[in-house]
Amino acid sequence: MSVTSLTIDQVTVKYQVSEVLSSISFTVPPGDYIGLVGPNGSGKTTLVRTILGLIKPSQGEITILGTRQEKFTAWQRIGYLPQKLVSFNPLFPATVREVVALGLLAGKKFPKRMYRTDEIAIDKALAMLEIRNIKNKLIGELSGGQQQRALVARAIVGEPELLLLDEPATALDPETREKFFTVLKELNEKRKVTIILITHDIGNIGKYAVKMLYLDKKVIFYGGFDNFCASPEVTDYFGEYTQHLICHRHNVEKGKS
Repeated sequence: MSVTSLTIDQVTVKYQVSEVLSSISFTVPPGDYIGLVGPNGSGKTTLVRTILGLIKPSQGEITILGTRQEKFTAWQRIGYLPQKLVSFNPLFPATVREVVALGLLAGKKFPKRMYRTDEIAIDKALAMLEIRNIKNKLIGELSGGQQQRALVARAIVGEPELLLLDEPATALDPETREKFFTVLKELNEKRKVTIILITHDIGNIGKYAVKMLYLDKKVIFYGGFDNFCASPEVTDYFGEYTQHLICHRHNVEKGKS
């Protein structure tokens, strides 16, 4: 029996007296690709930050890669890209390569040394995001899209088993966005990296993800896109017309029929 990448069991998160997440439960098998969607204020970012231990739930249990969160120490096995793009000071004295290298240094014990294998991993991540040509430029001199690609490279450089991405494509132009999702597809299909991706682009996430987790303080739906279209609970929540607009795969199938 394979170990799950992530198990969330009856997790509730409160800010003061308000419940931001209410009795959330779901399981992510290894190699899954989850599109995490929901309206503003639905708790998507809170859920990811809770998984990472940045927010403590008021109740419930989280298991990461087979280990209960409170005992989990191998955080280098998880890649994370937060929601807001860090605005780098133009005088910040770090190159793109050095920023990407931080993704490896975080998992090293003192003294933190870089080895030949690390250099190969950095070069590979730079190549995947097509930023090898700017690796020696200062991060603060780059456009927002280039900075975002550097941060994505930092998240994947350690070849994580679980990758958490919070609105990763917002600063990318359409062509770069497609290339970025191609990189994610390769990580998921070829390297079996488990991906949980927060996005507001609910109409297109079905082109990339295998499953949808629709969150609105509680789990409204979790499963495959075909099941999303057939779910009476989803129909009650959205209405039939909106339900079918959301499911990209369903629209494609209707167009062929």
